Amino acid sequence: MNRYRFNEGIKRINNINWGLSGSVDVPSNMALIQEYIRRAALFIKTYDLKTPYPFFKAANALGFEDDLGISVLCPHLKDLKNAFMRVTCEAYLEWLYLVDNGNEPAIKFHDLYEPLILLIERGGTIRRHHGDIIVGGYAFPLANADYMSKQAPIDISDEGLKTWGNNN
Repeated sequence: MNRYRFNEGIKRINNINWGLSGSVDVPSNMALIQEYIRRAALFIKTYDLKTPYPFFKAANALGFEDDLGISVLCPHLKDLKNAFMRVTCEAYLEWLYLVDNGNEPAIKFHDLYEPLILLIERGGTIRRHHGDIIVGGYAFPLANADYMSKQAPIDISDEGLKTWGNNN
């Protein structure tokens, strides 16, 4: 088994500045959450999954239940007060584990969690309130998976995110 992506993901999570978490509120964070929701919707629709939408552990939705010892590999996660951030990081690492092991859906959607991890790395935070997704000071009404799966991808490269908020 190749564990390259999984090991790189562990390094990435361990390098997050958790002191920055929730302190950066920029319009591009909304681009990241919209792109994640689009990817999650496309994944759910592609494999006709019955799973909570839009935030879920994709590996679990495919039947993966192994304990990877993430709390030992990423000790800062257990101290997070924001359970959403902790579960997102766990879901991301479990997904990379499946990619490394050749799981076809995981390979096809290898970057499923990338927008959420970027949001966390950049100091953003997410919460839900009355059916809306709140990203800092911005609210995003949750659309259904069918609608979101048909939306155009958002450029979440550094360059693409720089322009977000200026044209959107």
